[in-house]
Amino acid sequence: MHRFRVALITVLATGVVGPVSLSAQRGGGRHGAESSAPPAKVPAWRGDAEVAGKITDEAGKGVPDAKVVFVFVAANEGFFATSRKSGEFAGKDVKTGKWRVQVEVPNFVTYREEVTFETRKNTLNVQLKRDNSPELLTKAETLFKEGKNAEARAEYVNVLAAHPELTAINRAIAFTYGREKNHVEALKYLDLAIAANPNDTTLLQLAASSATQLSDYPRAMGYLAKIDDAALTDPAPLSDAAVNFISRSKSAEAITVLDRVIARFPDSPDAYFYRGFAQLQAGKNPEGKADLEKFVSLAPATSPLMAQARSLLVKLP
Repeated sequence: MHRFRVALITVLATGVVGPVSLSAQRGGGRHGAESSAPPAKVPAWRGDAEVAGKITDEAGKGVPDAKVVFVFVAANEGFFATSRKSGEFAGKDVKTGKWRVQVEVPNFVTYREEVTFETRKNTLNVQLKRDNSPELLTKAETLFKEGKNAEARAEYVNVLAAHPELTAINRAIAFTYGREKNHVEALKYLDLAIAANPNDTTLLQLAASSATQLSDYPRAMGYLAKIDDAALTDPAPLSDAAVNFISRSKSAEAITVLDRVIARFPDSPDAYFYRGFAQLQAGKNPEGKADLEKFVSLAPATSPLMAQARSLLVKLP
């Protein structure tokens, strides 16, 4: 009888580590003689049950060379089997109980499920879906460039459903909502993207902008607080956020952010202009005047903000 390739594997909380020696035995030392070697440990998933089944595609055709991973939940370890040309596979000497099953094969969406083996003979048939994610992503990006946000989003969502590990797609979905000025939904996906990339300055800036548009200023400041000033090579991520605050008359928030900009980029003239403007907005004329004078001393005469700065200074005592 054909023997299916079955290898022992050890599984950690993060997944399968890899194949282990196939030499694990139920018995102890050599027959008829004592051995100083301890008896091989029987894996916790070993039992007297078995499982067999077939891996097929959406047309019902057998899928060969599929890696079928079984993890015994109680022990968090198990084995894997490889399907034959017909798509059939089998695993013997396993325990009854709850198992996590994962089926992997190139060009198909990975299948995951928790099953329970209740009898000595168990059947598990799995139908895989073709993975058309590359085509969907290409289509989504084309639609996004064409400004068809809802259509692009639908394709991104389909890819994410098949590949939840592709967390960067949350960012793309957030962009589609941002274009539609649906900041509530944009923030949902930005938060998911940030969870996977907590130090991404662009994501944090975008999230702060959306929160500002929703007038949720504490939330916006929370996103900005996570930006590492030392890692910034350009004041724009913080300066742009400050300008958003100024446009909504949130001068205190703007000043707080611009203090960070000036501490990191002390020779950035525009930061002094915006902080000066925010100071005036807050009724702090002496502080505002000092910042505007600093801007005039640093900025080139051709700066588009120069005329406004001089006009404001003329009006100040």
